[in-house]
Amino acid sequence: TNVKFQMPNEAFVRLIVCDILSREVETLINERLKAGTYEADWDGSNYSSGVYYYKLTAGHFSETRKMILLK
Repeated sequence: TNVKFQMPNEAFVRLIVCDILSREVETLINERLKAGTYEADWDGSNYSSGVYYYKLTAGHFSETRKMILLK
């Protein structure tokens, strides 16, 4: 799964994947990024099928989206 996002300003970015019970499964990004367009890849082959969420936090901005993993 590819997660694409755009940064208007430089900020510390954290992108995590959580399971349906809100347990953190994997951290994809945890660093300071400059302004620009980015793409993060999540390899879900080691995880079971189901609903997962990814949460992107950058500065004061935070967004959570749902993903469905089907095998």
